[in-house]
Amino acid sequence: MRTGYTGYGGAHRVSQGQMHTDDLLTINIGGKKYMVRRSNLLADPRSKLADWFRPGTTRVIATDKGGNFFLDRDPKAFRHILGYLRLKKERCVASLALPSKPDELAKLVGECESLNLVELREMALEMLQKYVRTEEQHFVTSYVQMALRDYDAWQFEQEQASEVTDSERPEKCAFPNLPTKNGAGGTTESHHLSNFEQKSVYDEWVG
Repeated sequence: MRTGYTGYGGAHRVSQGQMHTDDLLTINIGGKKYMVRRSNLLADPRSKLADWFRPGTTRVIATDKGGNFFLDRDPKAFRHILGYLRLKKERCVASLALPSKPDELAKLVGECESLNLVELREMALEMLQKYVRTEEQHFVTSYVQMALRDYDAWQFEQEQASEVTDSERPEKCAFPNLPTKNGAGGTTESHHLSNFEQKSVYDEWVG
């Protein structure tokens, strides 16, 4: 239960005893509601989201008329932020949460700056800079190349961590049949490129 609710445009404070990292929260982001685990919001400990939602916080957070937490942020960009936080919590390839379109990347950079999401901001900037350097007409090519690079690096790190027991090993990313650089996985890079051009893997993602 939330305490101190003051109605639309108000704010509330949740007592320390009522907050747990596995809580399911409904957050109104610029008019769009997302349901998310508190632990996802804590995945980047340096961010303002972690500061606002960590158990024991005394921060007062605005609410909408339904009593949901309200953040005046861009809802479309926030979708990618939640994807990044979820992958980061699961110790998967966080860069796979990036949008492919330059305008969405630029908006994401601005949101990350406001929320102090340093790692995600740097990844989005790196992608934008790559687009500028290559001057490619079809920017999705650069997007897929970077996604494959980061996924290969993640796979290598998992192989190097062979001393970790199965119970300690992080859950694998849900990125089915993604090929490595040599085409392993039963599909070709060109096939995945075609899929990315049609729709980003996060286009259907809901908080």
